[in-house]
Amino acid sequence: MMSSIKSYNILSELYKIFYSRSTQIVLPIVFILQPLLSYISSKQILTVGLNATPETNSSLAEPIPPIEYIGFDAILLGLFAMIILGAILGNMEYKNSSLRTSLLLCSNKVVFFVIKFIVTCVFIFVVSFVSIYLSIVSAQFGLGREGLNPLLLNKNVWYFILLGSLSWSLLTVLSYSIAFYFKSSLGALLFLLPQVYNLGSFLADRIQLAKYLPVSLGQDLIATSPLKITTPGRSVLFLSIWVLVISSFAYYKFLKEDVGNVR
Repeated sequence: MMSSIKSYNILSELYKIFYSRSTQIVLPIVFILQPLLSYISSKQILTVGLNATPETNSSLAEPIPPIEYIGFDAILLGLFAMIILGAILGNMEYKNSSLRTSLLLCSNKVVFFVIKFIVTCVFIFVVSFVSIYLSIVSAQFGLGREGLNPLLLNKNVWYFILLGSLSWSLLTVLSYSIAFYFKSSLGALLFLLPQVYNLGSFLADRIQLAKYLPVSLGQDLIATSPLKITTPGRSVLFLSIWVLVISSFAYYKFLKEDVGNVR
């Protein structure tokens, strides 16, 4: 009986995420628009030349990266959209008595929160991985004979895709947890989105501790050039700590709160 309730609760949470309006808006962005931009970008790189440098082309700020890195610059668009999605999903839990209705299926708050958190994490990771994979495939397809096999790629690119997926997932779950804790998407968006718009990089270049801001850690996992991915283990560790701490706050607040009074 308990297992059937848990299974139904898992499906309920998955349906709630998938059929939310925000998800229906974000999925075309990360599954269609981002791969399309990645394809266009790779075509532009091909016209400039894969070996182009600022010395040979004054329009370039830095040399064209090796083909294994091409396409990863485009996934920053999807990261922006995913952070917004996480914030909206976290905020959505307290809207229209959603939590109260869900707790009718599973009255154990601990089990309910764990199921909700795991389902959200798995959904976000799958979306992140598929989106980044499609974007890199589109980029390599755009390079034609000069690129890698779009379907097989190589082990380095698969590794970069995995790191990018972890970056997206951890930042999106962090956004979700912040919004869940504050019962509002505003806090998550104000904290994370300015960092995406180069504020994190600006601070990290000037303040040592700013390198441990979430988005700065996440961007260190995105292989836009050979200068990135220098300390992936450290970045994953500290970004995971951010998620663990904030989600723990959200968890304990949820346990102590009378959800029946939430409107």
